[in-house]
Amino acid sequence: MTTNRLRFVTGEEDIAMRKKNLRAYMKEKRGENENRDGKETQMLENLFSERAGLIQKGETKKWFVYLSFSSEARTDLVIERLLELGQEVFCPRVDGKDMYAVRYGEDFSLSKYGVREPVGEIYNGEMDIVILPMLAVDGQGNRLGYGGGYYDKWLAAHPNCKRVAFVFDMQLLKEVPSEETDQKMDMIITDKQVLFVKEI
Repeated sequence: MTTNRLRFVTGEEDIAMRKKNLRAYMKEKRGENENRDGKETQMLENLFSERAGLIQKGETKKWFVYLSFSSEARTDLVIERLLELGQEVFCPRVDGKDMYAVRYGEDFSLSKYGVREPVGEIYNGEMDIVILPMLAVDGQGNRLGYGGGYYDKWLAAHPNCKRVAFVFDMQLLKEVPSEETDQKMDMIITDKQVLFVKEI
């Protein structure tokens, strides 16, 4: 038997394969999620709860919030509540290999993936809080995104903002495969709990 055609999986390839398989599994599982309205209502309440402590009376913060797509937890009500509270809201827009913050408004375009994106000028300043889309997260703050690397790159350039995972409780896993370039979350908001990663 010859070994010149054998191929051994390296550590990086193993993680990439695990991520790919987990993405497929979590997309299917999230799509089968039941009682979404009730869960999303509870997620909203947990996000704005006293325990989360993200909103302080009389204080205006800059929020970077994803515009939900497909079976993701809806963020429209989150944005509506933030605006009612006088907060500044920005949403992502992708241009080439980079993602930018644009102030939330009434006009939108659709990305090549079919995701809504705000129309307007790019804001290059700092954000206070970012609410991220994802397929899964674990108690150590490891996030499983969609594989494009847009948020990891953006977060690396904005290290001081608070990173919030806004997910259904079924998306909170014991372990998510991660690499050095993957950016960690600070807080996890689900329909059942508010978790601070540093406390776990």
